[in-house]
Amino acid sequence: MIGVYQVDTLNLYPIVTDAVTKQLHLETEDAGRFTVPPNAYNPLRQQYDARTIVNALAERTSTRYDLSIGFVDVDMYVSKMNFIFGLADSVSKLALVSTFRLGGERFDERVAKETVHELGHLKGLEHCTRETCVMHFSNTLEDTDQKNAVLCSDCRSHLE
Repeated sequence: MIGVYQVDTLNLYPIVTDAVTKQLHLETEDAGRFTVPPNAYNPLRQQYDARTIVNALAERTSTRYDLSIGFVDVDMYVSKMNFIFGLADSVSKLALVSTFRLGGERFDERVAKETVHELGHLKGLEHCTRETCVMHFSNTLEDTDQKNAVLCSDCRSHLE
């Protein structure tokens, strides 16, 4: 069971449930709302530290979930990266996706891809070299748009 957490300004549960069910064959549950911790904001970068958000959310996630995923609408980063769309932390079994840079006509599709990508990491998948695989690393929004919303046959075989 995947616990789905969101900040108050988002309503992504239908998109997330559909993607997780179709692509990973897992069940989801609305785990509730959370607030981005103020100490995650870095005024020098004008962005939020994704690891700080993950750590704060991990403190409130329920042990009833096998994995958890949180959704925020702020611009995130990790050390040595200009920005990130998402982050997966295998220790806490928690993934985080930011919608900040995913806007536009393809918003739902992009959220679905990032959801499957980050949960794929939590299920043990690494980045894939196939540019069309959802597990391919996205350095730009164009990268996200070019890949499919599905796992390639090699990545799928690692989950089975």
